Amino acid sequence: MLDIVRLTMGVLLLSYASYTDWKSRKVDNKIWIIMGLCGVILIPLSDFDIWIFLPVITMTVIAFIIYILNMFGGADIKAIIAISILVPLWPELELIPYYSSIYFFPLVIFINSLILFLAIPFYYFIYNITKRNCEWPYCFLGYKMNAKKAKNKHVWPMETIQNGEYIKTILPAKNQKIEDFGNKMIWVTPKIPFIIPLLAGFIISFILGDILSLAWKLIT
Repeated sequence: MLDIVRLTMGVLLLSYASYTDWKSRKVDNKIWIIMGLCGVILIPLSDFDIWIFLPVITMTVIAFIIYILNMFGGADIKAIIAISILVPLWPELELIPYYSSIYFFPLVIFINSLILFLAIPFYYFIYNITKRNCEWPYCFLGYKMNAKKAKNKHVWPMETIQNGEYIKTILPAKNQKIEDFGNKMIWVTPKIPFIIPLLAGFIISFILGDILSLAWKLIT
C-alpha cells in the first residue's frame, strides 16, 4: 500500500514539475518540499532500518557532484534528492518476475532516466529523416528551424556567425544571439528539462526495475 502511495505521489508531483519546466523552464521549490515531506512521513510507516538513510545520503552526494560539474539545472538536482527521500528503498510491487537490482532504487531511477535522456538523439534522427535534413552529426543533436520562430522557443542555436560566415557547432552556441540569423533556417537544439525523462524513469523503474540489469538478463 505504501508503495502505491509513493508511486502516485511521485507521478503526480513529477508530472506537474515536468509541465511547468517545459512551459517556463522554472519549477516551484514547493514541489520538492512536498515530495520530501511525503517521504519523511512515510519512512516511519515502513519497515524502519537505519540503512534507509544510506540511499538518501548517496544520492545527495551524487546530486552535489552533478551540481558542481554544472551538468544539470537546480530543479533537476532538487528532484533527485526529493525522489531519494520519497522512495529510498526498493518497492515490493513485483510487477514482473525480474525486478530487483544491486543498486539503490533512487540510483536505478536516475540511471534509467539517463538512459531515456540519451535516447533522445535517435528521436531527432528519425524526425530529421522525415524532414530530409540528415546532415551529420547535427541530425542527432537537434533540428532545423526558422531563426525568427526559434527566437521565441526554448532552444539554443547550433550555429555561430564568425566574420560574416555561418559555422555549425556540435555543442549549443549559448552565447550566440538567435536574432542575428534574421530569417535564416538554422540548426537548433531544444533545452529539454531533465525532469521529463526523470518522470519517465520513475514510472519505468516501478514497472521494470533496473533496465540495464533486465536487458543483460534478456541477452544472456
